[in-house]
Amino acid sequence: MAVTLAPVSRLDAEVHAREVAPWEACGLLVQVGAEQKYLPCRNLCEQPEQHFVLDPRDYLRATLSGTIVAIIHSHPGGQDASELDRKACQQSKLPWFIYQLPQDKWLTIGN
Repeated sequence: MAVTLAPVSRLDAEVHAREVAPWEACGLLVQVGAEQKYLPCRNLCEQPEQHFVLDPRDYLRATLSGTIVAIIHSHPGGQDASELDRKACQQSKLPWFIYQLPQDKWLTIGN
């Protein structure tokens, strides 16, 4: 079943991306009962302007609050999904939503 990004979750992720730019924002889309929530996560990557590494404590917090249904991150420079994004998406077995800040555009991979 395809996952869609609810308008409130989309807005929350966009705000988070703008707040942490020029770093890549990262977060999780969590289903809590009938409600979908965006959970912002800390980016632990040593090069946060180019990549992201989700804080495992945030991932654990998300699993305890509901079902993780997607991974969300931003590309502050506006680039398309990288080969690394595509491989990691495939490994995660979850859809990924990528927010391109300059274009104010969303990409979806693996859905």
